[in-house]
Amino acid sequence: MIIDKFPLKHIVRNNIKINLFLIGYIFLSNTINSQNMEDFIEYDSFLIVEKPQKIYQGFYKDGKPYNGYFSKGNVEFPRVDFYKDGIAKFQYSLDVYQMALGGDEVYESEEEDSYQMNEDDYNEYVKNKYRPRLNIKSVYKNGKIADGYEYEEMSSAIFSKKIENREIKELHIDVFAMHYYQRTSMILKEDTIIIESPSIAAEGEKFQTNLTRKDSYWNLRYTLNEEYIGSKYFVIGEETNKLPKNSMLFIYDKNDNTYGYGTSDFKDFLPTLNLIDLTNIFFDKPEIFKSQKIDMFFRDLVEASIIETKRKEGTSPKEPEIYRGYLITGDPVNIVTGIRFYEDDKSSYYEEYANGNSVKKEKIDIINFQKVFKNYLNKIRND
Repeated sequence: MIIDKFPLKHIVRNNIKINLFLIGYIFLSNTINSQNMEDFIEYDSFLIVEKPQKIYQGFYKDGKPYNGYFSKGNVEFPRVDFYKDGIAKFQYSLDVYQMALGGDEVYESEEEDSYQMNEDDYNEYVKNKYRPRLNIKSVYKNGKIADGYEYEEMSSAIFSKKIENREIKELHIDVFAMHYYQRTSMILKEDTIIIESPSIAAEGEKFQTNLTRKDSYWNLRYTLNEEYIGSKYFVIGEETNKLPKNSMLFIYDKNDNTYGYGTSDFKDFLPTLNLIDLTNIFFDKPEIFKSQKIDMFFRDLVEASIIETKRKEGTSPKEPEIYRGYLITGDPVNIVTGIRFYEDDKSSYYEEYANGNSVKKEKIDIINFQKVFKNYLNKIRND
């Protein structure tokens, strides 16, 4: 799994941490009934805000949940399903971000009582005080979350998908490590996908990227504290007049289709700042960027983002199979400098460009162009 070493402030201060009392308590007290386990089970280790009770019961039928409340997930992130007549109706959970901040888990008064408590009273007081408050209600339909939150867990991260009317609208990625916590949010708003980090914003730096489609390419726009710092481009197809302006682009083939990747600006900022590495996703699964429907694209991008977050450190996508060009475009869109391979039904050739003009044109096939392309890149790198 890759965790970006973000150059902004991201180390969580002492007041942003998982409450150790909560975790310790859940380890010690999850289920309290040890008799008649085949018939029912009882819990006192959580509080459902909508249905506050000291004890929650779940009843089995034929060894399967049938009526009542059933805990699931792990001890660090409690979730509860409510069943009626053998059908899952609701899921109760808490906000992972609030859990990490150590907030919203207190049931009883936060002020300790002034009178002297015996050991039993004190243990009961601690249990009530640090019971996690499950304040998010999700609705099941046909065994799947139709409205609410769907979760996926791994050893160092929790993925939370917000679902509305069966469509994914948000993805929240919470990453945990020793003395480290970061939340990244990817949110669909109309025709724009916003990627930001509330945990980084809490440290005083607002870093955000907005992904939108423009003609035949996707524009990933970076801002830092609401100031524009640069863009990345994910190009579908190879129409020169539809490329982004004032940018540097590589055109290549992958999976029998032509794509392009480019950048512009960034100036004093490295173009590798990422909350979610959409560049890796584009190189790995460029076909999902061809979607014309934003809801379908966002759904596929969410799943690809989860896979990317799980990627083992040191691994990267494969290099493009075939290169078709390296271009620097101007404004209005034209090729200022670069090299480009062209072909039609009758012939194939390449052109070199300098100062906005074609300076060389020769016939060649795509295989032999690969050597010409690499020699051109080596030449401009050494100039």
